[in-house]
Amino acid sequence: MAVTASIVKTTEGTFIPATAYDAELLGGLKAGKPYKVEVKQMSDRIYRHHKLFFGGLLPLAYHYWTPTGGMVTQGERLMVERFAQRLEALHESGGLFLQFAEEFVLGEAKKRGEKVGVVLQSMEVFRKWLTAEAGYFDVYETPAGIRKEAKSISFANMEQEEFNVFYKNCFQVAWNMMLAGKFENEEDAQAAALQMMEMGQ
Repeated sequence: MAVTASIVKTTEGTFIPATAYDAELLGGLKAGKPYKVEVKQMSDRIYRHHKLFFGGLLPLAYHYWTPTGGMVTQGERLMVERFAQRLEALHESGGLFLQFAEEFVLGEAKKRGEKVGVVLQSMEVFRKWLTAEAGYFDVYETPAGIRKEAKSISFANMEQEEFNVFYKNCFQVAWNMMLAGKFENEEDAQAAALQMMEMGQ
């Protein structure tokens, strides 16, 4: 399986992953095995885009994502929450109905997860989901029905304006789905992504 990852040469002469995303991709390679490597220098513009998305926004959103094992859909969760809110409005319980609703959803996710087996978390899978949710996807018909698949994004083929639109769309999904509850405003979340990028996380 071919792996494409960005690396940086250190002053000691070694190569390290450029971002946490790249580290995850390279982490799947087995120690002691030979690999053929093709090195291409990235332009400063492409590297800035790579770092901003893969080293800033992506790990920030991934960090604040609270997975439920993927076994309960957002629609199911919202329906249970709305029902609990309705009960709370009719019979003041001090938030007990909402607490019971959350426990129910987590319990249901756990039961479904046990039927399916181990559910793994992956920043690469998360990236594909974020990209598709931002509107960058192709649609395929399969025997199981229509399927959305994230487009392959090449920053080398993107002009600055196109990257800005892509980044803004991805940020909006991340803000709506996981960052809005963690930051006061979008500016603070953007600043956190930039800080994460600068720290090389």
